[in-house]
Amino acid sequence: MEKIIREFALLRYVRNCNRKGEFPKFQEIAKAMSPYVKEREDNKERKYRYDKQLFHRDREALEDKGCEIERNKENGYFFNEEGSELIDDLLTAYMLLTAQNKDGLLPMYVIPEPRRNTGAEHLPDCMHAIEEHYQLQLTYYDYRDEQTKTYTVQPYKLKHKDYKWYLLAVDVARPEIPFKSFALERIRSIEEGEFFSPNKQLDFVTPYRDAFGMFTDEQAERLVLEFDHRDGNYLMASPIHPSQRVVHKTDTRITFELYIKPTLDLVMELMKRSWSLTIVEPQHLREKFVKYWEEAIKRNKKVKREK
Repeated sequence: MEKIIREFALLRYVRNCNRKGEFPKFQEIAKAMSPYVKEREDNKERKYRYDKQLFHRDREALEDKGCEIERNKENGYFFNEEGSELIDDLLTAYMLLTAQNKDGLLPMYVIPEPRRNTGAEHLPDCMHAIEEHYQLQLTYYDYRDEQTKTYTVQPYKLKHKDYKWYLLAVDVARPEIPFKSFALERIRSIEEGEFFSPNKQLDFVTPYRDAFGMFTDEQAERLVLEFDHRDGNYLMASPIHPSQRVVHKTDTRITFELYIKPTLDLVMELMKRSWSLTIVEPQHLREKFVKYWEEAIKRNKKVKREK
C-alpha cells in the first residue's frame, strides 16, 4: 500500500506543479517525495533518500497504470494528461488513503458513503497478479444466464464505477477479443496461475474515450440533450463526459451537446434525470427512452394499492 501511495503522491505533485506552469526538476521532486520513502528497521521508521532509481520505478509503475510522466526540453517533468480520464478518481482515492490514521481509519471530519464498494476483497489478488504478470483462474457468476463459469485470464487493468470494481483482462479461451471486463463482486473464487508476458500493444484507453461507464459496444455519435435549469446546473458543474458542452440556454432550459457512445450505462445515467430530460437528438435514442417510459407506466399502473 505504501508503494501505491508513493506513486500517486509523485503523480499529484508533478500535476499540481504543471497546473501552475512549473516543470519540476528531479532535485525538486526528490525533496517533495522524501517523506514517502520509508523502511521499517527495529520497529522504527527510518526515512531514506528518494533516488533516481526509485523515481524511475515509480514512473514505470504509473505508466503501466496509464499515467505517464515525461521529461521536457528544460529537463523538467510533466504529466501527460491525455488519455488519463481516471486520474481524478485515482487521486481522490490517494488523498483518502493518506488521510487515514495509523489504525487505518478516516478522520472524524470525513463522513463515508454508507453504500459499500463491492468486490473490494479481491483487489489485493488482482493488483498483485497485474503487477507481477500472473494469470488468474476465476470462478465467475454471470447475472444474465445465472450460471457459474470458469475463466483463465491475463489481468491488465482495474476500473471503478458506481461503487463497483472491474478487472479488465484477456480471456485466454477467446484471444480474438481484445479484453473483457469482470465485475469483482461476481467472482466466487480466484487463484493465481502461471506467469504471462503482457501484450504492451493492448489499448485500454481508446475504447473508453467516447464511452460512459463500462460498456463500449456502441458507436459514438452526437447527442443533443435538454434539461431544466436545476439539472442543467448540476451537469455543468459535473459533466457526464469530457465532450459535453452547452449549446443553448433559455430562462428555463439548458441544452447540451455530447459526442459519446449511447450504451446501456449512459441510458441508465440519463434515466436518473427523466423528470427534466428531453432528448433532442438522435431520434433512435429518443424512441428507445419513450419505449422504456411507456413500459414503466404500464407496469406501475398494474400495481394494485394495498387496502
